[in-house]
Amino acid sequence: MDPNTYLLKRIGTGKALGFVIGLAAFFMVPVIWPGESMWLRFGVLLWYTTFGAMIGVLGLFDFHPLLKIRLSFWFRGLVFGAWFNLLLSVLMHDKFSVLLAEMDGIMANFGNPFWIVAEGAVVGLLIDGITTAVAGEGMPGTAGRSTP
Repeated sequence: MDPNTYLLKRIGTGKALGFVIGLAAFFMVPVIWPGESMWLRFGVLLWYTTFGAMIGVLGLFDFHPLLKIRLSFWFRGLVFGAWFNLLLSVLMHDKFSVLLAEMDGIMANFGNPFWIVAEGAVVGLLIDGITTAVAGEGMPGTAGRSTP
């Protein structure tokens, strides 16, 4: 397979899955937080679309050259998904704290904004797993050079 086609397939698949997850969140935000602005809804949609594209790109790296370990899809998805949402929770900590404090019922137990890190790990695992099943992992044409 041509490396450019492979890369586009991984990014396209990841971006499509991220868009679907973001679209679901887009319609769930007004149910969870009535009266919240459209800016948050579009922000979530664009965040998960970008999230999926980045997970797709990171699927090219299936071996860590310094640590000499193989990076399987479940490891990449968990780690990078959690990392991206950790960045989001640090940048949006004040906003998320206010939004999560307003939640009722069983969701009131998840009032800490850093729960989004665990959610990012699960979403990253889901996106990387499906993207790897559709497009494969590692860069084609590097057999024998990317792994020990």
